[in-house]
Amino acid sequence: MKAAMKTFVSALAFASVLVAVPATAQDLGFEIPSKETVKAQKENRDNQAASQGVGRAIMDAFELYEQEQLKEAIAVLEEEYPEVDGGYDKAYMGRFLGTLYAQDEQLDRALPILKAAADADVLGWNDQAASLKLAGQLALQDEQYENSIDYLVRWIKFTGEKDPQIFMFIANAYYQQKEFEKIVPFARAALNNADEPNKNVYTLLMASYYERKMYSQAIEILEEGLNRLPEVSQWWTQLAQFYMIEENLEKALATIEIAYLADYLDKEDQFKMLVQLYDNEGIPYKAAVTMAKHIDSGDIEATAKNMATAANSFHRAKEFAEAVNWYERAAAATDDAEDKGEYLRKQGSLLLQNEQYIAAATPLREALDYLEGNDQGRVYMSLAEAYFYGGEYREAMRYVNRAAEFDGQRRSARSWRGYIQSTAKRKGVDL
Repeated sequence: MKAAMKTFVSALAFASVLVAVPATAQDLGFEIPSKETVKAQKENRDNQAASQGVGRAIMDAFELYEQEQLKEAIAVLEEEYPEVDGGYDKAYMGRFLGTLYAQDEQLDRALPILKAAADADVLGWNDQAASLKLAGQLALQDEQYENSIDYLVRWIKFTGEKDPQIFMFIANAYYQQKEFEKIVPFARAALNNADEPNKNVYTLLMASYYERKMYSQAIEILEEGLNRLPEVSQWWTQLAQFYMIEENLEKALATIEIAYLADYLDKEDQFKMLVQLYDNEGIPYKAAVTMAKHIDSGDIEATAKNMATAANSFHRAKEFAEAVNWYERAAAATDDAEDKGEYLRKQGSLLLQNEQYIAAATPLREALDYLEGNDQGRVYMSLAEAYFYGGEYREAMRYVNRAAEFDGQRRSARSWRGYIQSTAKRKGVDL
């Protein structure tokens, strides 16, 4: 499918813009230490040892943990932890106990202990790094977004590692805090340091620009994302929507057509968007057959309004027989008197336009039961035409007289009355 989608993209005129944005340096607001700096800091860091009592408790807990007795392991450390003096022993045991709490999904207990262990800054290099990282991850999970950013940034500055997942976590924390501008450098760092593109990072980038109403930049992100991950189906419709916001309807249609051909559309509003774009771009036949197909398949609800949309598109495409059929279906599907009368009127008018004069009279007469005022006058006038061209001059005269009762039709009805009378006389018909 991925190869097929790239073929679709290359076939389109706008494919030339689907190029990856260059990986430029982003200002994260802090310096990431070099490998040499981290190595020196690691070598210079004190490597303390736990006291005998703390070491024994941790070993006992670890043995229970290896036997999958997690709660028993926690109980061992819980008994000892309150009695442990501060400093290294407290931080060392806190690191283990906090990790066990996290595995047992006791977030409210895990996070404060891990934060305390990390804040003491006395652990060995590996344990300190692990404490900072886990504290940041748990804070994000607990919706403590400022704390999450703080500890994850401290982890990056401590380890010098450019972990794309950590960059994404920070970007997500900024998103949750609605600090949308700050998402961008961390999301970019996540993409630049990943072996494979991550759709969640692109989603965060797109959201950053969307929330700030920077639609052109959001489009660039989606174009880049689709160039790298064309199989992410929902992005195609999102990109089409953004093109519509920017009033680039040609690209909007091209984009959603790709999604349609790839069978990516699965929601009613997506199919209706395609129909709308066909209509907007002056392709009423495709609009009509697409709407009709997906009403019949159940993808689009079979409402009178949707059926009338199909009918209108068939009408504009000059597919009169199909338009008549869909106006008839729309009229049958609605309980709204005004709508029903209008659909019947349009059905009759199309039959009249298609020179099916006698057939036109049936829906037109029925429309009179639902329409009022000048709308009725228009129908009476159409009935007069239908019966006249059908050779039924007496009926034509009856309806033209009724049409003359309405201000909007009076002048036209008078002209038609004389024409009907003279034609009937010439044909030897006594009115």
